[in-house]
Amino acid sequence: MTSTLQFFEDTPIDAASSPAEQPQPTVMPACRAQVVVLASVNGGVGRSTLATALGSGLQRLGRPVTVLELDPQNALHLHFGLPHDALGIGRASLGNQAWDHLAHPGFCGCRVLVFGETDRQQQEDLQRWLKQDPDWLAQHLSHLGLSEQHSVIIDTPAGNNVYLHQALNAANTVVIVALADAASLGALEPMQRLLAPYLARPSALRCHVLVNQLDEGSAFSLDMLDAFKRRLGEDGMDVIHRDPLISEALAFGDDPLDCGAVSMACEDIHGLCRRLDGT
Repeated sequence: MTSTLQFFEDTPIDAASSPAEQPQPTVMPACRAQVVVLASVNGGVGRSTLATALGSGLQRLGRPVTVLELDPQNALHLHFGLPHDALGIGRASLGNQAWDHLAHPGFCGCRVLVFGETDRQQQEDLQRWLKQDPDWLAQHLSHLGLSEQHSVIIDTPAGNNVYLHQALNAANTVVIVALADAASLGALEPMQRLLAPYLARPSALRCHVLVNQLDEGSAFSLDMLDAFKRRLGEDGMDVIHRDPLISEALAFGDDPLDCGAVSMACEDIHGLCRRLDGT
């Protein structure tokens, strides 16, 4: 159910894009862990929720997991029930500090690196730094001492931004997160253009397309799912069903996979974890 290079080959890179918008991948310092990036053009598709669930699900498979928030909005601490002022990578990076002392306990034994609180000036300073140093994230990951058995799940901001490109430079796998709606379907082409340089490099990214929070009680959602299947093929995508129990768990800072009830969404997440564990 992993999409292949053919899905991206027919879409050219937008020639009007500036070098800053379409940076070319560079040779990164070695990071032996499996790095999975959650990406989307649109906001509100459930990337942070998915990052939380994947951290728990992959940890349950026996793969040590670090969930990394690469988003200045600093919302991931809410999902893990961490304090809002939890130490994060944003200020530490500006102080040229290592990240190994910043990990917080997550669900089922996984570790969490939040972005942390930063003000506007700090965010602008960090973004300037990241544009000048494409090795920034890969260097920090390589210094964490992660083995081939480790997984890193990276939650990135929506859209085309320096944080996403840092993550893609260090990634093995990208999961494109979408909803079953017209906006997400229309966003596939911009995402194709954005990913094209990374899919063309010698160690090309593996790519999953995920339709998240599918409501099978909605005829419109099912029609949009069919549109995704026509675009990607029957085996070109994954689906996670909508489940209010997952949202309720995260609202209270609980493990979304720890609820007693068996749900389609939990089965979907466990299935995606098994596929990511096998990549």
